[in-house]
Formats: sequence, C-alpha cells, structure tokens
Amino acid sequence: MTQFTPYWWQNQPQYRNTEVPPTKADCVVVGAGFTGLSAALTLAQAGRDVVVLDSQAIGFGASTRNGGMLGSGHKVSVADAKKHYGSDIAAQLHCEANDSLDFTKSLIIDHKINCDLQASGRLRTAWTPQDYTAMAQANSSLQKIEPFAARMIKPNAMTEHINTPLYFGGLLYEGHACVQPRKLHYGLLQLALDAGVKVFGDQPAHSVKPRGSGFCITTKNQSIDCEQVLMATNGYTQSRVSKFLARRVLPVPSFIIVTEELGKDQVQALLPGGHCMVETRQRFCYYRPTPCGKRIMLGARAALHAITPEQSLPILQSKLIEIFPSLKNTKMSHCWTGFTGFSFSKLPNIGCNNGIYHALGYCGNGVAMAPYLGHKAALKMLHPQQQHSVFEQTPLQSRSYHHGSPWYMPAASAWYQTKDWWDNRQRQQALNQTKRP
Repeated sequence: MTQFTPYWWQNQPQYRNTEVPPTKADCVVVGAGFTGLSAALTLAQAGRDVVVLDSQAIGFGASTRNGGMLGSGHKVSVADAKKHYGSDIAAQLHCEANDSLDFTKSLIIDHKINCDLQASGRLRTAWTPQDYTAMAQANSSLQKIEPFAARMIKPNAMTEHINTPLYFGGLLYEGHACVQPRKLHYGLLQLALDAGVKVFGDQPAHSVKPRGSGFCITTKNQSIDCEQVLMATNGYTQSRVSKFLARRVLPVPSFIIVTEELGKDQVQALLPGGHCMVETRQRFCYYRPTPCGKRIMLGARAALHAITPEQSLPILQSKLIEIFPSLKNTKMSHCWTGFTGFSFSKLPNIGCNNGIYHALGYCGNGVAMAPYLGHKAALKMLHPQQQHSVFEQTPLQSRSYHHGSPWYMPAASAWYQTKDWWDNRQRQQALNQTKRP
C-alpha cells in the first residue's frame, strides 16, 4: 500500500526540543530548513546567541521533501540574465550558482555529514531537437564565463546513460551530485545545535514587530525580544508573519513518487549512468535512483495548485511509465507533496525590508543554493554594509494579483496543460521528420 509521506523520512530520527524558548536572543531565525539552519550556524560561529523557530516539526518542509538533487543553477538563462540585468550580473549569477554547489558539497564533506552523498552527475534531457540545440548554445555561453564540468551527450549515445528512446540527447553536468535530503537536513541541524543554536519546532511565529532598536517575535506561548530577524520560510511564508514576503514568494507544489523495490539490476538497466535526470519539457519530470540503488524516485508537475498526494499519484505514475514502459505494473511505495518557493523573477534573493532580513525564492533549486544563501544572509546580518552575494541585487518583485494566497493557480494549471500540448506537438513533428526516408 502506498504511503503518503516522504520516502526520505522512513526510519529517520525526529528532533524535538521540549524546553520553552528563551525570551531574549541576539538573532531569531524563522524557518528551520536548509536556509535557516545554515544561517543560524554561521551566526552562532560568529558568537551570536541564536534561536530558530519553525511552525511545524523540525524538518517538516521542503528541505526534507525534495528530490535530493545537488546541483548548481537557477531558472534564468544567461541570455535572459544579460537582457534584464546586464553582462556583469549575468556572469556573477553563473559563478555563484557554481559556488553554491561547491559550498554545500564542502559543507557535507568537511563536516562528515552522513547523507548518502553520491557523485552521480545530472543529465538534462532534451524533449525536442530544438531543446538540444538551445542547451548546447547555453552551455557554450556559460563555459566562456566560467568553465565547469558539463558536456553534451548526443542522441545516439544516450543509451549509455538511460534506457529509453524518449529524448533527443542531453547535457551532462558531471559535477552535480545527489543526497538523502532528510539526512542532510539532520546533519546540518546537529551542526547548528553543536554550535549552540537553540532550535524549536511547533513554535509558529505569529508576528514580527519592531521594539526599541530590535524586534519582538510573538509565538503561541510567549514573545522573544531580539536584535535581528531572518525570514527563511521560502514556500511556507505566511502573510501573518510577513505580508511583504508573502506578496513576493509564490508557493508552488511539488509532487514525488518512489517505486517499490525493483532490485539493483533493474534500476541499473534502466538508468545505467546512475545520474539524476531532469527534462526540458514543460511537464518537467525529474528522477533518480534512490541511495540504495533499488528504487526509482520521480517528481513532476502534477498540478500548479495544491492537490492531494492521492490525486497526484496516477498522474506521476503515468509519467514514469511513459519514460520506462517496463514499469507499467510497478507499485509505488510512497507519494507526497510539498511547497517550493518561486520568485516572480525566477531568481533567489537576499535582502532586508524594514530591518527584517530574508533569503528565499529558490524556484526548485534549493538543495545546494539554500545552505549557501543561508550562510550569505548571515554574513549580511553580521556585516550589513558589505555586499556578500549577487543575489542581493536580484529583484524580489510583487504582482498586483498576488497577495499571498495563490487563488489563480488552477487557471495557471490549465495554461500549462496547453503548453504541455504544444511541447508534445513539437516533439511529434520532430519524430515524424526523423522517420521520413
């Protein structure tokens, strides 16, 4: 029977702090995911007294619900970045994306975090021949800014990496990796606790208001006075805590399934390269072997609005079967959902509004970027006059129709169904052309 909780949570410890939060601290971090814990660790190492609050159990949110793909990158192409922000910022965005991967990998290795780190590489698969050409051009542009380990895989070489005829080649990011995200989160939590950070789950922040030269955070039980606040809530940002951020961060649901045990031989036969896989099509399927090598995990856009895991299960399963028809009768052991945080610019942002700092807007690329920007946000809090990241210069925009509750997402889901149809039409045209004598 399918379990509707994250596969990553299975047989993993749950941290609970039964103490009462203190009434004073130097810094309060709202949100105990990758961003908040990384920021808290950096602040504590600098001598600050840090309290972290989370509205749910520690590790409830997207940091332990994601696909565990550890890569560099963001949603904006170098061409679009140059067009909107200029060549200098476009180059910095690329370089810092690479820096985020190096930072998080080093964090894991240097601190010996046991999170099943695997140097798997990530293969971006071309849904159409046009996608392959666009990826090749983009890779060439990025390599000129700062060389990194990525190479094109021609269509006739794809069988070395994946056993499906579905794709027209791909781009292999050789330095990318994968982790068990719950284990990474728990390891980062332990580092923060060892540094003296006080972490409290089931302690929602009801409000953050100025008091004197600092702030007062009210919780369900009490209030906490502090000098500085960092909002690290990403896709779980609530209007009651920050109307400013809730208007600028869009909660977009993510949906993931994991197969029952297939055995290492079958998984390897389907994914001989052992890579994380990410598609170019609008439906945006991403998948990988689980750390044990006996199952396959797949995530996809089942909907842009919130639906239940039970509703998403047949949609995700149909995508898996489309990629690997041999899995038609395979049962799913787990299916779950969670919220990612999208900015309207499709770029993360570090900033400060009315004295309250934030780091969020990862747009589904947070496994490497969130620990990195949590660290950078902490540096900004410690040294506010300095610039620590190009993501301080990225826009954090609002829209007149978005006030924190994404009422329009069912319509957006319908729009993306049209884009899926167009994707498939282009693909069929390409297939028809290849079949001509």
